[in-house]
Amino acid sequence: MFRPIQKTTLFRRIPYGLITSVVLILALVVAVILLVSLEQEKLLLQGLTQRQAVPTELFQALWQSRHDLIVVTFLVVLVSAIGIAAVITFLHYDSTRRTLEEVKGLARNILESIPTGVLTINRNGLVTAVNPSAAATLKRSTEELLGQSYALMFSQGDTIRIVLDGALHHDHHVDHHDMPYRTGDQTRTIRLTTADLTGDEGSPVGVIVLLKDVTELLGLERRVRIADKLAAMHTLSAGVAHELRNPLSAIDLNLHLLEEDLKEKGTLATQGVRYLHVLNAECRRLSVILDNFMKFARPGSVSLHEVDVKALIDHILALMHFEAEERKIRLEQVAEEELPPVMGDETQISQVLVNIIVNSFHAMPNGGLCQVTVTQRETDGKPWIEITVKDDGVGITKEEIARLFEPFYTTKSSGTGLGLAIAYRIMQDHGGTIQVSSVPGSGTTVVTQFPVAIDQPRKIGMGS
Repeated sequence: MFRPIQKTTLFRRIPYGLITSVVLILALVVAVILLVSLEQEKLLLQGLTQRQAVPTELFQALWQSRHDLIVVTFLVVLVSAIGIAAVITFLHYDSTRRTLEEVKGLARNILESIPTGVLTINRNGLVTAVNPSAAATLKRSTEELLGQSYALMFSQGDTIRIVLDGALHHDHHVDHHDMPYRTGDQTRTIRLTTADLTGDEGSPVGVIVLLKDVTELLGLERRVRIADKLAAMHTLSAGVAHELRNPLSAIDLNLHLLEEDLKEKGTLATQGVRYLHVLNAECRRLSVILDNFMKFARPGSVSLHEVDVKALIDHILALMHFEAEERKIRLEQVAEEELPPVMGDETQISQVLVNIIVNSFHAMPNGGLCQVTVTQRETDGKPWIEITVKDDGVGITKEEIARLFEPFYTTKSSGTGLGLAIAYRIMQDHGGTIQVSSVPGSGTTVVTQFPVAIDQPRKIGMGS
């Protein structure tokens, strides 16, 4: 089943050593009987040659001795054959049993060692086998899964249960199908594959399910796609900003000159003043957009030094306190004591956090709670400071989350779509991460991670 077994012929499976030993013992026994019989005949012959009277009973004894010799020899041969057959049968049984145990052990080791979760479900819907990876993926113990009905494990309407219903009852199987799976207050993404489980006769006896948690993998793929898009947009944005800067400056300058000239000639009407103010305001707005272009696209260097994250957040929340009161938003901070500093640029870290908090304000037009949590984490053996901003606003759809960090993509009517793209760029330059999760109607959570300061202050180049 799991490894090729060499075919053996009947003669190769016979224990020749055992048969040889039995034959030798048999030959020895027969030889002893023959010697005894020959001795009796020798006595009889000696009596005849000496012309002594030989009792009649002696002849009968000789014939009985030969008869017993034949019977004993036959019995010895028969018992020996039966013994040899019994031993051969036992050896074959023992060999088969040991081979079966090895195969079962190999199957068990394979099932427990593979990193993909494996479940087998019989036709009655009961889980008949489960490996540690499946238990870890489903966040349940093996005892909770083994022997239980999948209908009790997954609630009515659960996407995994719908797939298993289709596989068991309608022979509808899926291959590498991603679906959400909620564990506690988290929603993970599980990649599911189902197939028929066949018995010894080749007929289906149940379903085998392969499952794997791909939440981090999909997040990594999404970050790679965003990085690729950003890399392509960096060069384009730099070129566009550079080409627009000069004509915009010329327009702004000439508007001021025109306004001064009309004022001197006294021909500037009230309506004309309003027109010029609108033009000047739009020029300033375009100038701000170009500045954001340059922040997003221009490579440079940032001086990294130790930053007290808790003090920085205290300062940011104090600045945003009045705006929060105006919007009827309650600001809360939860921070661990004695947090280590992070390596970064204080101004740029502030820009990232302010951008995230402002977005959470905009997501709560009728007020609500914005909670900022600061904790220390360890991931892959490295210490991180994790800053979580959570609100109970309108939330973001899954399709919108996939495009949040794309340049010029925004869900706000007055937004430029560069705020989060710049924040993503800053997090990259700091060697950190930023992740967004949301449930429409239930709020949004943004998690940023900064590396703990373990090296001396240094300067690093900001990648393009």
